[in-house]
Amino acid sequence: MTILYDIARFCEAFEEQVSAIEYLEPESIPEKDRGHILLYKKSLVMSAIDTLAGFRFTKENYKNLGLQKEKRFVRFIAEFSEWRSGPAISVPYLYDQLARRDLKESELYEALHGKLLKQEGNIEGRILHIEDVDVMAAELFEIAKTEYEEQLILKSQHYSLLYEYRNCKTNSLSESGGMMEAFQYARPNYYSYKQSEHHDLRQWQLSYPLAHFNSLFSSSLKNMKQYFIKANINPYE
Repeated sequence: MTILYDIARFCEAFEEQVSAIEYLEPESIPEKDRGHILLYKKSLVMSAIDTLAGFRFTKENYKNLGLQKEKRFVRFIAEFSEWRSGPAISVPYLYDQLARRDLKESELYEALHGKLLKQEGNIEGRILHIEDVDVMAAELFEIAKTEYEEQLILKSQHYSLLYEYRNCKTNSLSESGGMMEAFQYARPNYYSYKQSEHHDLRQWQLSYPLAHFNSLFSSSLKNMKQYFIKANINPYE
């Protein structure tokens, strides 16, 4: 057997597992629990991506990164998933974090307020794609005045939020998008929600649909295959 054969066999095994996840059906699940099936699928796909990250950043070659699961995951997604909006900063999320920390007097807060105010006329239940409102970190760093603000900016990057989203939703077994999640929009989006208790604008809740998880996995696996071939690595060894 050749390395190329083992690489192909390894990748096909992952594809088969994720394909099986996609075809999981909720018929055997009690009616009251069927809404959780999407979360189960997301968690399983995320586990597959996490496993690939472990093969890319092994404990032998990346001792520190291997012990930092979140950083390893974020770096892997950034390098292999081809997620064009991944580096973007979630404006609604960052705005909410500043409001919760009573940082409403900052220039950064005012700038974000202006961006979200343009969406304030949208009726409850409307979908807003992240590309329509989010910005890159460099644009916000120009107006950030403290190290703490810059830290909040980085924590609001979609690469990081995806990891937090996965952990939060797996633990709470609830979807921020409510019924909108059931429509399975292919791209990440915000769901127009109720008035916030922390600021004077409407809340926009973030949702990463299952189709997005599957897209990240497919791109990551494709690029991992090329990585194995280029580095002449047998994943079974």
